[in-house]
Amino acid sequence: MRPRVDAHVASVILWEAGAVAEEVLAGTPSLRARKEGQRHVCEAEFAAHARALAAAVDLRCPAVFRAHAAWAARVHDAAGLPHESVCASLRALAGRVGGMELPEDWRRCIAESLAFGIAAATEPVDDAPINLWDATSAALRGNRTAYLAAVEAWRAGQDIRMALLGIAEVQRQVGEAWMRHQATVVEEHRATALASLGLALLAPETWGSPAPRHRGQAVLASAPGEYHTVGLLIAANLLELEGYAVEVLGADTPAVQLAVACVERKPSLVGIAVSTIDHLPAAREAIEMVRHAAPHSCIAAGGFAARAAGAPALGADVLVPEQFDGRLPTSWTRADDGGMADAVR
Repeated sequence: MRPRVDAHVASVILWEAGAVAEEVLAGTPSLRARKEGQRHVCEAEFAAHARALAAAVDLRCPAVFRAHAAWAARVHDAAGLPHESVCASLRALAGRVGGMELPEDWRRCIAESLAFGIAAATEPVDDAPINLWDATSAALRGNRTAYLAAVEAWRAGQDIRMALLGIAEVQRQVGEAWMRHQATVVEEHRATALASLGLALLAPETWGSPAPRHRGQAVLASAPGEYHTVGLLIAANLLELEGYAVEVLGADTPAVQLAVACVERKPSLVGIAVSTIDHLPAAREAIEMVRHAAPHSCIAAGGFAARAAGAPALGADVLVPEQFDGRLPTSWTRADDGGMADAVR
């Protein structure tokens, strides 16, 4: 396995947290006017940037940190925090890169990633309201009867796959609504709980179906540190329709335990979900362990962070698209390293 440099890079960057927080507060009147606790908020936010930046540097892929910065700016805006504080934090850090006690090539990678992040954080945020499906509005209100009626209507009017894709689209709209101030965290949690009920309603025709599982075993798990599982469960049901016998190991699955499960199950497909940028190094380590434990398995990576990094950088064979219908390529080949940089390997 390649050595993980993220912990060292993160510690060096975090050494600058106090100075960066003071500079951001001094240059951002809207933040400075708030309570003293904002200094601690700035430091906590900076820690998130540091972890994401370390992941980007480890992968030698500035586009990864660009995705993080764009997401952070959206989250700030949705939470009512000053949009400019993300960019201010990144600019303050960029001015300190030259003095960091790191090898020159790492400092160069950090500077390049920060430039990508600053560009993303300065882009205007689209706050235009989105048109929500009736089912999405029902999910946000916690209207179980209306939501499950919509799921049943999708199944009866079209088919089981379209019902699953309907649940997935509702979840996507819920997340987008939160980012645009149209939904609260509580409403998002209500929708997630109803998604689980919707999947339970469809279970007799997915994992509970007696149909043959001609594609063999699939094992799905969230990467170490990841706690998002609804997307993983939707994918599991879609894969069952494709003829896989799917085992879902759930959230925050330790890499070693995932590898052990792959030795036990000998799966034809292993799916690893990673949504948060700073969990990319752990996801890559998990994929490397799975590669050793199950060399003949197809390894698929999915989630926001995985799409930002790309399958080659993570060592996966397949990248699961955002709009996944359960169908993966019927054939796959591992990319030969060929001496390429991490960003394209």
